[in-house]
Amino acid sequence: MKRSGLSRAAAAVIYASAASAASAAPACRSDAPAPPPPPASEASAPRPPVDQALPGELAEGAEQAFGLPIPRRMKVRARFPDAVFAVGEIPAERVANYVRTRVLAGNVETGPAKTIFSRATVKSAPQRMLRVEVVSRAHVSELVVRDETRPPPERGLSVEERWRRNGLTPDGKVLDPTRLE
Repeated sequence: MKRSGLSRAAAAVIYASAASAASAAPACRSDAPAPPPPPASEASAPRPPVDQALPGELAEGAEQAFGLPIPRRMKVRARFPDAVFAVGEIPAERVANYVRTRVLAGNVETGPAKTIFSRATVKSAPQRMLRVEVVSRAHVSELVVRDETRPPPERGLSVEERWRRNGLTPDGKVLDPTRLE
């Protein structure tokens, strides 16, 4: 079938050569300056800052407990080598949701006045094993973060030597009864 004097084959060849010429044209170098950026009115709406908290969401504070950022509206009341205690006038449910988004917990126990995240690791610092408790007390919430990371075993010790270092015989009996705690 012929249209306007060209066969289908001839039309396909002309179309293919025109398409390849059109695609190659933008690749050529031009000394013309680049077009100016669109005016501000045409630009897309500005994005909110990355660190902006959503309504009802708690913002991270500057202090940390074993890699877990403490919420900005909470104050650290006590810090020990294996535990950190923080208190703030925030509903316990919001603090629990804050913790839930930042840790991977092996087990979560939720009650009316307490939420416990056991065998938890912080997503940004997974090398520590933590126990995180969110407790509701009157008009304040308490956040307790305990480091339950076990020390690495000493290399090169036999089973008997490990028992002795812990003050026991391989049978589980106390080596020196005067040194009981």
